[in-house]
Amino acid sequence: MEGDYLSAAEAAERLGVNLQTLYVYVSRKGIRSRPVPGTRQKQYWREDIERIRRRETHGPAVGPSGESAITLISDGALYYRGQDAVRLSESATFEAVAALLWDVAEAQAFAAAPPASRPLAAAVADLVRNESDVTRALTLLPLLEDADPKAYDLSRAGMARTGADILRWLAALVTFADAPSAAPIHTFIGERMALRAAETDLVRRLLVLAADHGFEASTIAARSIAGGGVTPWRAVIGGFCVTVARRSKSGNLTSIGRFVSEVAASVDPLEPVIRRVRDGEPLPGFDPGLYPQGDPRAKAIFDQARHVYDGDIEHRRMEQAFAAAREIRGVRPNFALACLFVGRKIGLAPRHTLFNVGRAAGWIAHAIEQHELGEWVHPAGSYSGPAPQR
Repeated sequence: MEGDYLSAAEAAERLGVNLQTLYVYVSRKGIRSRPVPGTRQKQYWREDIERIRRRETHGPAVGPSGESAITLISDGALYYRGQDAVRLSESATFEAVAALLWDVAEAQAFAAAPPASRPLAAAVADLVRNESDVTRALTLLPLLEDADPKAYDLSRAGMARTGADILRWLAALVTFADAPSAAPIHTFIGERMALRAAETDLVRRLLVLAADHGFEASTIAARSIAGGGVTPWRAVIGGFCVTVARRSKSGNLTSIGRFVSEVAASVDPLEPVIRRVRDGEPLPGFDPGLYPQGDPRAKAIFDQARHVYDGDIEHRRMEQAFAAAREIRGVRPNFALACLFVGRKIGLAPRHTLFNVGRAAGWIAHAIEQHELGEWVHPAGSYSGPAPQR
């Protein structure tokens, strides 16, 4: 992470101040630093320097704030509030990670009793039972909000409690349960899906790694809505709306799911890769995104899947396809592909995914943060239409 730090001279130059002013900024403006071993000098966190520079150059943020204390993507790794997400996934529960993102105590958010429902929600759930996860969530979440008067407590603790109810309901929706449970979410999913213990643990890891990924399109939507002062239910609805957008990174889940199905069912698992390369098409699920050396979340899931599905023919075919993609185009599978493969192995239909259950924890974290920052500055805009007629 050496590139994430600046020397005192470099930091002062970026800010256009002298060293004495820089030292004042450390305490007054929250610049993080670390000592240089063997010297009395310090290095300064680059992002803090850039944050101050942006504020002093451009003034208040227009739209949702581009600053966040929640998630950092740096040097090929993902961090939740300074903790390595892959390491957290090795043992932490989804609830513990959600509480970390929300910056509350886990017991403060996750009550011992499951959230209440209402008869209308149950009746509507039956009507949309055959629809996709996203459609079902968009239909039911407003009704569940109406049954939750505590949702209008927009303190951090109140929004976290609502967030816990939302996550439990989403776990119920993805597994077609009639009501949520107060059991650990990965355990509840494992029991509903009749999974082996190793598969249930793989679900836990996936939920943790799906929890947040910084300022993606769905997160910006959730923040935009939260800035207006709505409940977490509405912020999560905003996040869901963007997951099906064609131009969002999650909007190509259909093509990735099709690729996974083709490879898993193919006698020749290289054929779906070679055909797309021959036709000049992209390989769905192999976009490197922010990780040129490969998505660490996908690697963590597939490394564990190798143990969980040892000897499984579909897993072996996937690994052969991955090797071909790496040899031909130098690419590795991304996290979306990992989520859909795990979903297939635990028995979820292509239109159902655990990803959104996990990502909702991040949407709620960003909703809390944006709500506390307040509504954003209204942009003046630049009109480019025809001149007004007088």
